[in-house]
Amino acid sequence: MNIDEIIKSFELAENTHQEEVGSEPIVLIHDSCVKQRGEVFSFRDDEYSILTQLLNKTKLPPDDYQFVAAIKQLGVSEKDVTTEIIQSNRQPLEDKLKSINPKLIFVLGNLAMKTLLRKSGIGNKRGKEFWVTIDSDTKIPVVPVYHPFSLHAEPKLRSLFLQDINNAYDKFVLNKNKFAESTYVLCNDVDTALEQLENVKQDTVISCDIETTGLDFKKDKITSIGFSTGEQEAFVIPIYHRESELSTDDLERVCAAIRNIMADNSIGKVFHNCKFDLKFLRNWGVLDFNNIHDTQIMHSLVNENKPHGLMDIVKEYWPRELEEF
Repeated sequence: MNIDEIIKSFELAENTHQEEVGSEPIVLIHDSCVKQRGEVFSFRDDEYSILTQLLNKTKLPPDDYQFVAAIKQLGVSEKDVTTEIIQSNRQPLEDKLKSINPKLIFVLGNLAMKTLLRKSGIGNKRGKEFWVTIDSDTKIPVVPVYHPFSLHAEPKLRSLFLQDINNAYDKFVLNKNKFAESTYVLCNDVDTALEQLENVKQDTVISCDIETTGLDFKKDKITSIGFSTGEQEAFVIPIYHRESELSTDDLERVCAAIRNIMADNSIGKVFHNCKFDLKFLRNWGVLDFNNIHDTQIMHSLVNENKPHGLMDIVKEYWPRELEEF
């Protein structure tokens, strides 16, 4: 046996777990088992290899989870399964979960999600929180994640898988979902707005964001502009908003103060997709910008394979704060 054959034998030996009912607090539900080399396995070898590699990078302790098949028939894929097959397997799956009584359930892929949750569309459901009731007194959180087949075929999905697993584990197993109260100021009058903008000059880094009536900077307007000066501190100024109480003269004074901040090289201004915000600000009369930073560009440099949308970044780094809102 050469070295490649020896390594392969070790890899295959790892994929020998039997799906027995245990007491592990976390259950990962997959579609169905497969038969290979005369034995039954939870996954194909390539799927199991990438799955274990990723699970080893998560916060899940190896002894705290087990795999459970949603469909008892061997080798069933989503394209082959019928509604009758799903319905006939739903109650046995719920019975097995009742006997395990886990703290947290992950459903891997569409077929497992359809069987347990009666839902489809893993791309829109992944990472979200659902609940199942296994008896009259017990509700268990369920979080859909990508199936190992998708993780093997699409490497860019792997970071989302890690993110979804860790976020759910933090919230439902470690109970890390308590946050400090945040302080927000709505500047309904010009004095409050100017006071908040004056205080900004004491900071070295602030975050900025605008909301607009549309995407065309030539014809649409800024409805509000917000600044955050600390982890739990932010203020927002309504500009051309239907509920704004600021007069034309008030808005000119606010615009002048914002012009000074944007031009001040001693203050770092952090935007997300700054080219959008800066076009609107220029059209409003804010022309000079110094010390500007863009989290969309930063995130793309950290990992080009991850999605760089603002909500994706918030979900990755501040999942619990997102749940709170």
